[in-house]
Amino acid sequence: METPRPPILDMTPEGKFNTPPPPSPMERLVSVVLRVCLLVAGIAGVLLLASLAVVAIGILLPILAVSALIAGAIMWWRLRQARREGRPLRFVVIRRP
Repeated sequence: METPRPPILDMTPEGKFNTPPPPSPMERLVSVVLRVCLLVAGIAGVLLLASLAVVAIGILLPILAVSALIAGAIMWWRLRQARREGRPLRFVVIRRP
């Protein structure tokens, strides 16, 4: 396990702390542009995920509708056959471990 390093103190020989120079106007501009770019990238990522969700719903919704129609038709057919033959229809759910 590593031991944590002690903080580095930037001091002059007289015992005063060195303060970093204030950022130049170009550094300030670059930092503002960086923040704006990160914000735009984040918004674009959220919009991308939303559009993927819409595409997934557009693909899955017809599959759901068709499978529900097929299942409903099979159940209707079995009920019809059971009524015609006069036997009770039981739906059995098989659970496997």
